[in-house]
Amino acid sequence: MGKKLLKFFILFCVLWYKVSDCEAGPFTKEEKKILKTQPPFSIVIAHPEGFIGERLFLGGEIAQVQNLPDRSLMEVIHKPLSKSFKVPISTDLSYGRFIVSTRKLLDPSIYSRGKSVTVIGRLSRIQRGVIGQRPYKYPVISASHIHLWSDTY
Repeated sequence: MGKKLLKFFILFCVLWYKVSDCEAGPFTKEEKKILKTQPPFSIVIAHPEGFIGERLFLGGEIAQVQNLPDRSLMEVIHKPLSKSFKVPISTDLSYGRFIVSTRKLLDPSIYSRGKSVTVIGRLSRIQRGVIGQRPYKYPVISASHIHLWSDTY
């Protein structure tokens, strides 16, 4: 009876560790605090100039990646984040797009169109562009943390 109880206890501890590790996700408690103080993305996208320098925690679906000589730019279609893991929710709801700027090389075959990404960084500037033929003002986030989600999260 003692060995069965010990095996059960060890299994319980291993499972508890895995579950608690999953709930923590790839972000620190300090990083998650940003979410509590930042404005909703709908407000940021309406008046991006007023949020330059602000630290933001955003997520979405990759639209495209462009690698330049000194940085990579990733265009992201905004998606709301899940409350627990901060994974972008699969939905048609979006308040717009933003660009992530990083000095890291973002391989377009890995950071490919349609994959989910969560980003932490500062809104550094506004970049004018077009979506189709329509002019668009992209908030540019200078990334300090980029998390690419696998299909299984």
